[in-house]
Amino acid sequence: MEPQPSELPIIDVNLKSVEKRDYTWFFHFTDNVSVLTEQLWRLRHHGRIEVTSSDHGERFGLPAPLDARPEVVSAVGDLPVTETRIDAITGDLFIAFSEEVQLEFLQTSAAYESWRANIAGQEFICGGGGEILGLEPLTPEEVDQAKDRRIH
Repeated sequence: MEPQPSELPIIDVNLKSVEKRDYTWFFHFTDNVSVLTEQLWRLRHHGRIEVTSSDHGERFGLPAPLDARPEVVSAVGDLPVTETRIDAITGDLFIAFSEEVQLEFLQTSAAYESWRANIAGQEFICGGGGEILGLEPLTPEEVDQAKDRRIH
């Protein structure tokens, strides 16, 4: 099934920075928007995969390990987000900056959460198997239920 337009209001914001702390990748945007993930992400540039989270730190015959962060920032530049889509079945998140530049956050687990988007204090979570939690603010009970589903 083709990705469907999302309910996430990640439009007309700019990527400010990309950080990696321990196992978590942080993609910071303007207007108090961020996307975090411990799963696979990739940058498509001119129709090809330019760099992925799996490439970060690899040598690939280079004099130094590859740093994926500046690769993403350089490719995106000052382009604003033009479209955000979520695949209705997998929960994969697609953020387009243009027809040539897209970030893709992939759900790779039937049990673990993949990506989390924080938009002006509201959190959205791609849960195990691609279920999107938080299209309305999560109650504490819903957070506990999501954790329970992930454990079992």
